[in-house]
Amino acid sequence: MLLKTGPRSRARAWILSGALLFAPPAFAGDPPKDPAPNDPAPKPKEEAPKDEQPYVHKGFVYRSTTAVRYNPLGLSSFFRVGYQRPLLGPQDNILLQRTYVGINAVTTITPAFIRGGLRLDVQPLAFLQFLFAYEGMALFGTYDTLQSFKRVSEDFGDVKQVERGKQGLSYRTTGGIFTADVILQAKAGPFLLVSDTQFIHTDFTITPGDRFYFDLPFSMLAMDDGWMVSNETDLLFVTSFGLMAGARHGVYHTFFPAEVIVGEEARAEQITPIEFAGPLLGWQFPEHNGPKRFNAPGIFLNVSWWIRNPYRTGQEVAATVPYIVGGFTFKGTL
Repeated sequence: MLLKTGPRSRARAWILSGALLFAPPAFAGDPPKDPAPNDPAPKPKEEAPKDEQPYVHKGFVYRSTTAVRYNPLGLSSFFRVGYQRPLLGPQDNILLQRTYVGINAVTTITPAFIRGGLRLDVQPLAFLQFLFAYEGMALFGTYDTLQSFKRVSEDFGDVKQVERGKQGLSYRTTGGIFTADVILQAKAGPFLLVSDTQFIHTDFTITPGDRFYFDLPFSMLAMDDGWMVSNETDLLFVTSFGLMAGARHGVYHTFFPAEVIVGEEARAEQITPIEFAGPLLGWQFPEHNGPKRFNAPGIFLNVSWWIRNPYRTGQEVAATVPYIVGGFTFKGTL
């Protein structure tokens, strides 16, 4: 999973166009009337300023995001490149603007794994976006990953994982990840609300007899050949000069079938979901409303605290230690 990029490019500022001046046409069959010598010249009619149509590129596009995190530690670089085309074209109705469909090659590179594949992007309405991706993933066996477990009651905290790694219980492996993503966004005045929900199915090659593994991107126990869901919701105040400030709330949940946690239901409820919340800051430099090779660079920083986590709310890490994610993002057309 891509580390979340904080304030997204969906928080773009609207740009007002200059007023258009035009003279009213003469009626058919009537020549224009010349003004009397002492009469002032007729004034052209002024139209109210209009919002400039948001540009949606038809052709090849790319985006890059690099992010670091703390508690737990992480470093990742995400890149996508693909072809997109507008769905509806220019629209006066704001709800029908920015619609497009695109197909992208995506990749995420970290010191512990690499993943990549194809993703379909569909934005049928300005406030609604769907993403569907299938990616292969290869874990290098570094940083005591990957580790798998037979029961949810086993200890998968940072300290125990280091011990298990020294015992040779971490290993290289490969697998596949399917992601269905729904993004909802709404803007009222300077306030922007973005809710990103992902449904993820993973299937890895793990030790025979094991049913669970430690998922490094989400930092929680996951079920092999099973489903997870994540939601990150941002509420931001967006200024006219690019600064964005607000808060983020996140929750990640693993679905454990009842038959695989018999007798360990209490432990399953303890380890999932995990939840965090905290302030979010971002700065987006001016976005060019048209084709451009390097466009809309931005930086972001989220400092949160764990609300629910089996190891980071006082068990192994003090609850006062923040969960920090920061990074840099940009995009462009090719």
